[in-house]
Amino acid sequence: MKVFQSVLLRPVFIAMPAVVIISLSLASIRDVNASTVLSLDGAIRIAQSQDNWLAKSHLAQEQLSILSEGASALPDPTLNIGMLNLPTDGFALNQEPMTQLRIGASQLFPRGNTLALQQSQLQETADKQPIMRAERLSNIELQTTHLWLDAYFSQASYALVKDAEPLFDKLVEIVNAEYVSSVGKASQQDLIRAELELVRLQDRLITLSTQQQTALARLSQFLLTPRQSHSEVSEFEYFDSVGELPNHQLKHISTQLAQLNASHFLDQQTLFSLIENHPLVMVIEQQINADKIGVEIAEQNYKPQYGVSASYALRDNEPEAQGGDSRANFLSIGMTMSLPLFSTKRQDSQVMNSIHQVEITKTERLLLLRELMAGLQSSLQQYQGSSQRLNMYQEVILPQMSQQSEAALKAYTNDLGDFAEVVRAKIAELDAKITTFKIEVDRRKALAEIQYFLATYESDTDSSSNARTNSTLNLTSKSPRFQGMTND
Repeated sequence: MKVFQSVLLRPVFIAMPAVVIISLSLASIRDVNASTVLSLDGAIRIAQSQDNWLAKSHLAQEQLSILSEGASALPDPTLNIGMLNLPTDGFALNQEPMTQLRIGASQLFPRGNTLALQQSQLQETADKQPIMRAERLSNIELQTTHLWLDAYFSQASYALVKDAEPLFDKLVEIVNAEYVSSVGKASQQDLIRAELELVRLQDRLITLSTQQQTALARLSQFLLTPRQSHSEVSEFEYFDSVGELPNHQLKHISTQLAQLNASHFLDQQTLFSLIENHPLVMVIEQQINADKIGVEIAEQNYKPQYGVSASYALRDNEPEAQGGDSRANFLSIGMTMSLPLFSTKRQDSQVMNSIHQVEITKTERLLLLRELMAGLQSSLQQYQGSSQRLNMYQEVILPQMSQQSEAALKAYTNDLGDFAEVVRAKIAELDAKITTFKIEVDRRKALAEIQYFLATYESDTDSSSNARTNSTLNLTSKSPRFQGMTND
């Protein structure tokens, strides 16, 4: 009977691998059509190309550029026409010498260099949009990667649990056979325990499947495909599974991580040099430039405002009774100039307000740098810790878990162990494999965050007319997703 038990039980329990392969084949989950499988690169490419915010940003930039072009134009001249000195005792045009029909025009000129400065300020504001689009692309990649990895973890864990289900199913049959046998050592408690573990395994499958579909549903917000008519409801392609975990993500950032060893993690100067060209920082620097121009615009109020005017007055000839001689017409030319003598307090307030605005924006830049440095430092620590844990699980914990489960099985088949210990060992081995997946997913999330924090912007990345889909980040990691992304 012991020989029968050993031969029957051993292949079932050893069926599960001892070492987790991170790039899990998804064929064990379900047989799905290739068109419904969403790779990480494919998800990022779709999310970036279908983001309507990029189109809005282009419209905002065009709007500001148009305003900038018109800002340099002078105010419209003023045309005036009137009848002057018309006598009220007869309303005759030729009765009085000063009666005249006057036509004139006047033109005001803004103070100092106000027009050119306003044009520059609007252009500086418009130039923020390409940088914001670059940051948006990087942010979309980060969010999409996180959601995709959540779906991948649930799907990969589902595959592991699904592979373990036949083992527990077979275990129930064996324990049940031993229980009804007169020579078997299985007790009613062993039978209930085996059936309970099988039900709990099925419950875990339901939970993981729900988590996967929930993650895919959350990911669908980036996969919307708008139709040509904005009045029609948007649609998106449905994906019911994700592809394998790509390996290139680990390769393209190895150089930078090698330079950021543990001794540099707390070096603020090193972190600052890495993130000072981040798109978010450059957006604020662009705003600082615009605010500085605002100070110069406010300073123009100290200068006088000039205006010129010209008019031409027509007069009628003298009455016949007075000789009928012709009268000369009048030409008038003048200039106006404001004298800012009594408005110094107002002008000083405007200048100080603009200066304070510059300082406020500079403070926002410092706060952002601190936030980005803390985020980069946290992601580096997360990556380092996850790498150490992953190595420990793969090199030590998983092999020992496998050995422990085999030892528990041998002890049970030789009447030296307890059935509950066999179950605990197998469940612990399964949990360790799922934990290994979780560690790897956390490590990939940390990598995605590091790539986001190390992103830099080049001003020529948005010069294409098709910049809505071609605006790119020059990632320090040189990610191929920004050099022509393709599916795995």
